[in-house]
Amino acid sequence: MAFKKQFEDYRFNLNRNRSWKYTAMLIFFFIGFLSLLTSKFYLKTEDPLYHTKTYEAVSSNITGTVTIENRVYHPANGSLDMVIKMDQTDEEEVSFIAQEKANPNVKLPVQLLYEDDGYYVVRINDLSPNWEALAFDLYQDNEEKETVNVDDVTSDSETDSTEEIDAHALITTLYSDQRKTKSEKGKGKGIKNKQEYALLVNDLEKQFVKKKMKNYEKAIMVEAKHKHQTQQEVNELQRDMKYQVNEEKADTESKIAIKKDAIQSSDESIQLYEDEQKSLQEKLQKLNEKQQDLAMK
Repeated sequence: MAFKKQFEDYRFNLNRNRSWKYTAMLIFFFIGFLSLLTSKFYLKTEDPLYHTKTYEAVSSNITGTVTIENRVYHPANGSLDMVIKMDQTDEEEVSFIAQEKANPNVKLPVQLLYEDDGYYVVRINDLSPNWEALAFDLYQDNEEKETVNVDDVTSDSETDSTEEIDAHALITTLYSDQRKTKSEKGKGKGIKNKQEYALLVNDLEKQFVKKKMKNYEKAIMVEAKHKHQTQQEVNELQRDMKYQVNEEKADTESKIAIKKDAIQSSDESIQLYEDEQKSLQEKLQKLNEKQQDLAMK
């Protein structure tokens, strides 16, 4: 009897231990499920913010590209300065609209501080201390708004009406993430006058011209190397012709002709690159002269 009682007590204790483990597991899963449902109330979730990098060309909806050459945020003044380069073929006027994430329904005032040869220096004012992100739209403004007489294209129409075509065409949108934007503290620090911005743009143009000149120099070296290698191949083929029969010579002459065409193509490319370099050198000289004139004002 004593053994039976001990066995029953053991089985009772075993069942109680299993029951405790199952209960603990259920409580654990319940708490986890409840935490998942309520996580949005105490966990801070952030939407990903877009950020257009400086010197990164952005494709335009119209033609060419748009690049942020420089961007500085001034917390003390609540302003953001940007130097934008537009590679546009059209010569229409450009307008700007800026909106921050903190107040998406408010259009921020934008000043055009300086404009020259596709460069635009703009200042966005009245930014909130925690503006988070900024969307900066660039629009191409047509000189006149066009109207279309509906009766000219719909003969069945009985009423005389016109339809106005929007004079604004979106060029592109540039984005700035406050966390990734360079900031300069101090009231007035870094904010330049028109002359200083003109000098800044002139220096950016010089850097751009110098970079293009280096690229053409590299291209000339590549073409010259290719021409040299091709000429060596022509020389080898011509030496081999001494030991070939007429049928083989005809095939070799065909190969030589193709390679000579390639050499001529390299010569033409080198000449084109050298002409571009010469033009850029003249441009650089003019920019140096312009820099001197601006500095004397």
